[in-house]
Amino acid sequence: MKHKYDLILFDLDGTVFDTAKTILDSLAATIKMAGLRELTEDEISTFIGPPVVKSFARYYPELTTDEINGLLELYRKYYIDNELLKAKPFPGMEEVIITLKENGYKIALATYKLMRCVTPLFEHYDMAKYFDSLRGSIKESGLTKTDIMKLAIEDCNISDYSRVCMIGDTEHDIRGAINLDIAFIAVTYGAGMKGLTDDEKKYEKFVGFVDSPKGILDLV
Repeated sequence: MKHKYDLILFDLDGTVFDTAKTILDSLAATIKMAGLRELTEDEISTFIGPPVVKSFARYYPELTTDEINGLLELYRKYYIDNELLKAKPFPGMEEVIITLKENGYKIALATYKLMRCVTPLFEHYDMAKYFDSLRGSIKESGLTKTDIMKLAIEDCNISDYSRVCMIGDTEHDIRGAINLDIAFIAVTYGAGMKGLTDDEKKYEKFVGFVDSPKGILDLV
């Protein structure tokens, strides 16, 4: 395999792991426990990708900051206690990661997901051993997706950002790639990106779309 890149950065939710149902089920349970207005299927689906606290604030503007933070903690507890380990890697994803490692690529994770969720999930599936860096959010850190991606790149001692490719499924992933001036591959499986904005279409380092994990190997 000819190398276009030295480091492949992966998002987690909707890219490496199929977590949509576990997240949405946890959100629905949290909203019900809190006695809040139930959201439509379309509304609740928008929680996939961005920080959950921002989505809560968007749909429940009547809540105070303290109330939203309390709702977030309720969600996190329910998710970790009941849903976290129900998520599974997308079919073929582990084989793709193994192939990349066997061909000399460095592999890293950059996700908004809290590290206290990332670590047990990757340990449960024995996948941490393939990654040179696992980077997620830390409670109250205020890290952006760009910040998290940059930390993962630094962990891997990569100085030439032209040799880095981010793989993800949300606008936050491609925006992070644009901010760091690195290549980006969009995945359309799972929740998936269905298209790009006009500005994103102009990004010269956008590599393309893949509709399965195995398609990644054709683009890197």
